[in-house]
Amino acid sequence: MRIFLLDISRGVCVLAMIVYHFCWDLGYFGLIDLQLITQGLGLLIAQLIGLSFITIAGISSRLSSLSNNFRPKFVKRFLKLVLISSVISVATFLLDRNSFIFFGILHLLAVCSLISLILIKIRNNFQLLLICLSATLISLSGITLDLPFILSWLGFNKQPPITNDFYPLFPWITFYFFGLWLGEIIIKEIDKKSKISSVSYSGMSIVFKFFEYTGQRSLIIYILHQPILFSLFFIYIQLTS
Repeated sequence: MRIFLLDISRGVCVLAMIVYHFCWDLGYFGLIDLQLITQGLGLLIAQLIGLSFITIAGISSRLSSLSNNFRPKFVKRFLKLVLISSVISVATFLLDRNSFIFFGILHLLAVCSLISLILIKIRNNFQLLLICLSATLISLSGITLDLPFILSWLGFNKQPPITNDFYPLFPWITFYFFGLWLGEIIIKEIDKKSKISSVSYSGMSIVFKFFEYTGQRSLIIYILHQPILFSLFFIYIQLTS
């Protein structure tokens, strides 16, 4: 099931992510102060982009559960997430083993996908909201533990690990649960209004079509955009040095 506004929202997030990573690359290559991007307003923007992606992923997960061939699609997407996140970990480890990405947003989405598979049979809005609120309370509790590095992905370590992209299970799974809850509300609205998910938007503007297109291909864009940006920056530095 695809929903026009959901694809557009994801497309907007993709564009925001590319702009943010472009600015991050400017700092990484010494063209601007990297702290402008990794602290204060820059960090807040990154977190807003991340929570938007995670919430949309939760909504999409709930909607995809209505598909007749949900299981094969789920397995395919889950394996794709595991493969891509593993490649990212290996590639960033080879680039910089001191701050490689071992639990970024794709790693988180892979774990959240497994958890959502357990929750897929819950159709009660109140129960889903209760799960979301419970995760929120845990996230806000300030619990810290002396966990080994291998368990730092849970998000309870006193000192966060040094890594270039870190989305621990808590607090970020809260937004995924929030997406599951919103997804169930959307499903109920679809049931009321019948077939609104397959409307033809032949009259929408080229801007909306662009965001819809990028939203439907967000994963491949996520994979390719940083290698492309890095290559362009390397070329620029070589030409100007």
